Amino acid sequence: MNLTIVSFARGRTGYEDAEKEFVRRLSGHGTVTLEIIRQWRDTDGLPARLLTNTYPVGLYIDGRSYTSVELSAHVGDLLQRGQSHLVFAIGGADGMPAGVDNEVRERWSLSSLTFSHGLARLLLLETLYRSFDMLRGGNYHK
Repeated sequence: MNLTIVSFARGRTGYEDAEKEFVRRLSGHGTVTLEIIRQWRDTDGLPARLLTNTYPVGLYIDGRSYTSVELSAHVGDLLQRGQSHLVFAIGGADGMPAGVDNEVRERWSLSSLTFSHGLARLLLLETLYRSFDMLRGGNYHK
């Protein structure tokens, strides 16, 4: 399993240590890459190299919400269907660049609340770790 998280950031978020911890934990399930885009114009899409043989997912406030159990099952289903490289896009302060809208195959929501890109990235890492732990029969979700 390969996971790539693409987000917009201008500087440090204050969550870097926590992110490193969840990347470390997730590395037992596959490769995790965090990509920071410093300038992301509204017409920009995801980098072209992340659109070949991948399954792009965008995080949106109005995206589909899952419980932890539902998300774990959905991620497991994606893996069963051969989707071995998930790419997650997190927009910046102005939201998701319009160029990404047509590239994502699914729209997920972490919450109906708005979070900074840094906090959204950390929440996504934790959520994905929880999903993979559940798939392996772990007890992190309890």
